[in-house]
Amino acid sequence: MSTIRALAATEGSAAAALPNLPPPHPDAAIYSELRALGACDSIRPEWADLASRALEANPCLEPGFALAAAQHLVSFRDAELMLLWQGHPGSERRRLVGLVPCRTRRRLLAPDTLEGFADPRLLNGTPLIDRTFAAPALAAFLRGWRGLSHAAAAFALRGIDPAGAFAATLSRVAAGHGVAIGWQPLVGRRLELPPTARIATSDETMRDRGRLVLAEATNQADRRDAVEILLAIEASGSRGRAGKATLQDTREAGFLRSMSRDLGRQKLCRIAVLVLEERPIAAALTLGKGASCWLYHGVGDEAYAELEPLPMLLAMMRKAQPSRQILLPGGLPLFGARDEAFGTITLTRRPQQRPRRPADLAIHMRERLARALFRPRPAAIDG
Repeated sequence: MSTIRALAATEGSAAAALPNLPPPHPDAAIYSELRALGACDSIRPEWADLASRALEANPCLEPGFALAAAQHLVSFRDAELMLLWQGHPGSERRRLVGLVPCRTRRRLLAPDTLEGFADPRLLNGTPLIDRTFAAPALAAFLRGWRGLSHAAAAFALRGIDPAGAFAATLSRVAAGHGVAIGWQPLVGRRLELPPTARIATSDETMRDRGRLVLAEATNQADRRDAVEILLAIEASGSRGRAGKATLQDTREAGFLRSMSRDLGRQKLCRIAVLVLEERPIAAALTLGKGASCWLYHGVGDEAYAELEPLPMLLAMMRKAQPSRQILLPGGLPLFGARDEAFGTITLTRRPQQRPRRPADLAIHMRERLARALFRPRPAAIDG
């Protein structure tokens, strides 16, 4: 019978601790700062602390993911973060209460404008917002965006859960700041898993060939080895023959190795490998912890394609932790009946009426008074 085992004990977290300073006053003002993503390594402790207090957890905006992307991936080179700080700008007691990914769109013959940042690797685009100060932090974000963009500009936040706390809070705050919210659902695709009966048949066939084991790397050394196994399985198949495997792209491979190492220290990255008689035949890398996680990358050995090793691995992962949902790109669950995918929130300014000047009010009053005093007499009625 197939078995499940872990490779080793989990090591402790290596996250840096914040100085033991009293927090700013709860009513302290919140201000925004725009900073290039690649220049944010110096605030890694504050960033990690905010992630632990976020209204909605997002492994794709953890410092271990985003900073690795800025280091290795070209598409993240112009990414910026709007940092929302509570407290005095020069104070050591200031606290990071919000972080929104964005980029500045520079134009030759028009003013620069601030827009949302998106990338296919960001499976979840929900900004990190302190759950205790969510409303004032989002109000500061809206002020910062409006101050850095022209009146016709829009700001798009992609990969947002429509049923999440962030979307509900943003909708409530935006209504009071003259900002309209639009919604466009993403086209989420489900992974077509084989029927349960067929998976059971594949399991039976594999067990006839030898011992089938689901192994999960739980320390840094084994996690590093599991990443290399995943890359090697992908490169041995059709993607490798086409020159499109992750291992053949030094930037992508470097990002995957760095990201999995950093997030693994926080137990935010898990790599499961399906082994048949000491030969790895499938691997899956997931991000996040708690009730749900994201399937970031999954591969199966094409030499065993008729046995569908990747669906078998995912089914065994589900069996090992039935209460944990695996989310696919787009937000649809791998197992479950939810049909509403994540989507894009678009922020636009509501047109505002020009405030009336005292002279306008005086003219309006004179016109109304004239109409009231000099009404035409009704025509005489012949009787």
